[in-house]
Amino acid sequence: MKVPAPKVVVTYEGKDITASITPSLIEVNYIDFIEGESDSVELVLEDVDRRWQNAWYPKHGDQVNVQIGYEDAPLLPCGDFEIDEVELDGPPDVVRIKALAAGVKRSVRTRNGRAYEDTTLADIAATIARRNKMQLTGKIEQIKISRVTQVYETDLTFLKRISEEYGYSFSVRGSKLGFFKRSALKEAKPTLTIDRTDVSSYRFRDKVHGVATSATVSYHDPRAKRTRKSKTKDVEAKTNQRSADELKINVRAENDQQAHLKADAALDRANEDQTGASLTLFGNVRLMAGVNLQLTGFGRMDGKYTITQSRHRFSRGAGYGTEVELKRVRDPAQGAQQ
Repeated sequence: MKVPAPKVVVTYEGKDITASITPSLIEVNYIDFIEGESDSVELVLEDVDRRWQNAWYPKHGDQVNVQIGYEDAPLLPCGDFEIDEVELDGPPDVVRIKALAAGVKRSVRTRNGRAYEDTTLADIAATIARRNKMQLTGKIEQIKISRVTQVYETDLTFLKRISEEYGYSFSVRGSKLGFFKRSALKEAKPTLTIDRTDVSSYRFRDKVHGVATSATVSYHDPRAKRTRKSKTKDVEAKTNQRSADELKINVRAENDQQAHLKADAALDRANEDQTGASLTLFGNVRLMAGVNLQLTGFGRMDGKYTITQSRHRFSRGAGYGTEVELKRVRDPAQGAQQ
């Protein structure tokens, strides 16, 4: 069987520079995150004639678009990126151009201190998106918040912190800020099956410590002037596979809705790390963060997994390869992990 030839297309400030860049291109690294962090791309170039250090020196903020895949096949559109950092190593001279998703403006990475009052999680997300000239996508349920403070955090760090408290996450794709409920993402059907024979290397980890069957949240009710508790159980728990620990946390909550959502989110975060995996395989443009996979051929580790991070790498010597980080998804219908 003929092995397909890897292909990389690089556009700089709207101009296709693939032909010019290919002779000096050593490596391309594209990292796709499911949540919280911005996607990034890195171009590694040999620079024996020092053109990248002089006439071709990239400007901070210039836009780069990268596509990766195989000849005569649809390419993975990694997206638009803005140059954020340039490194020079040597000898021999090598230039590394690092860029972040174009939607991640410097304003998003500026630390701010401000308070949000009489609002909702959706309104806070919309405010941050609007302030940074981004488009908010996804559905967020009505979660009332009387007051929350951004304590000299970047907008993305602050938004990640409060979103996780209520079981939500987001991703940055170009100028879009995409929100999603973590439980809804896990419910999606697998779009791809990966067998052991498809993988060049793998690593699984399955733990019991830190896994809980229930979570109890304690919070002070300012109106009733007393401490209230909200408890949630992991109905999918399988006692012979996990500890019988109860997760007990103290949180700031203004009402029962907030307390219950925070208890659910804390329990979900504690248990989603029970089984994880790292796989390395031939380059596959369909392996993107947020995609659910079905793994087969790994015995007790078989099951449904969510890609939390994917790295697509092209190198002059090794061609095109993909590495993915996974977390196993429990199946409610079976009352346990698959």
